[in-house]
Amino acid sequence: MPLVSVLLPVYNAIKDLPRAIHSLHIQTCRDFEVIAIDDGSTDGSGQMLDEYSHQDARLRVFHQDNAGNLGKVLNKAAELAGGKYLARQDADDASAPTRLSEQIKYLDTKTRVGLCGTWNWHIDSQLGPLFSSELPDQPALLLQYLEKGMNPFIHGSVMMRADLFRKTGGYRGSLVEDFDLWLRMSETVQLGMLTRLGYYYWHSSGGISSGAHIRQQKLVRLALKLHQERVRLGREESNWADEYEQILKSQMAESNQDERKTFMYYAHGHHLLRLGRWDAAKAELLQASFGQGQYAQKAKRNLSFFWMAPVVSAAYRLLETREPQYYARTLPAGTSLPEFLQKTGNE
Repeated sequence: MPLVSVLLPVYNAIKDLPRAIHSLHIQTCRDFEVIAIDDGSTDGSGQMLDEYSHQDARLRVFHQDNAGNLGKVLNKAAELAGGKYLARQDADDASAPTRLSEQIKYLDTKTRVGLCGTWNWHIDSQLGPLFSSELPDQPALLLQYLEKGMNPFIHGSVMMRADLFRKTGGYRGSLVEDFDLWLRMSETVQLGMLTRLGYYYWHSSGGISSGAHIRQQKLVRLALKLHQERVRLGREESNWADEYEQILKSQMAESNQDERKTFMYYAHGHHLLRLGRWDAAKAELLQASFGQGQYAQKAKRNLSFFWMAPVVSAAYRLLETREPQYYARTLPAGTSLPEFLQKTGNE
């Protein structure tokens, strides 16, 4: 049996899939398998996976109709997995070549830790590398983040013990399926962080809209409420399934492409603000202000106080300098992707 099983859900990712597969193919660790679930793709991603599997027997491909629920897809992948450890990888991201081997060493050494993430670069498809997330390997601090409703782990970057995953019950639902699982794991084991760059996370206009974001925040509060019940009472009093369905059915703004574009303009503006590129930042925020949803409103507020932009940028930089372990580190303008990623995927 392989030492590690990489869970790779795939849905309409044909432009980015080569990048993800290439990053796994060149791993320094060789004792692993990839459980790829083609979740009803219609863009040829399933056929591409089949072609890759003919080139590398470690890639096991399974096809199914779209489940509409990431947690279910990942639970199925975990059922098919034979590894001692379960690692995650998203179809539009990439792993550093030494990621798996370093996470294996970490978990082999730190037996009280059940899950570990890695440092990661956040990358925009237009602007390139934005910032590096570099949280310390301090289980108490990572738990503090979770209990404040913040997720310190990029989902695709984690590796966890397979027996712990099954004992905890696997994923529940979608949107915050990872956050809910980390909370449940934290009640029996420590959560850790590999303090090396291990994962490259791409942002795109396909992100969630403000309507989905509101649902997500409600689900975060539900997960925290259940966590508090388990810690206090040793059991859940509230019914996850019922409350989860009620939140999903609640009337909120639906996801649409225009709203996603508004978010990306807003995100671009803030990154350019950090870099001190005032004119470009203002132009992006102006574009966002013409859109719809909460990010359009935020952009309008930012523009009304834009005269403070140099002060805000200086504050960001001061925080990064004084306490870099607690803040995202802005990458210099023009930072290039590593060589192994420059000729793969969507550029």
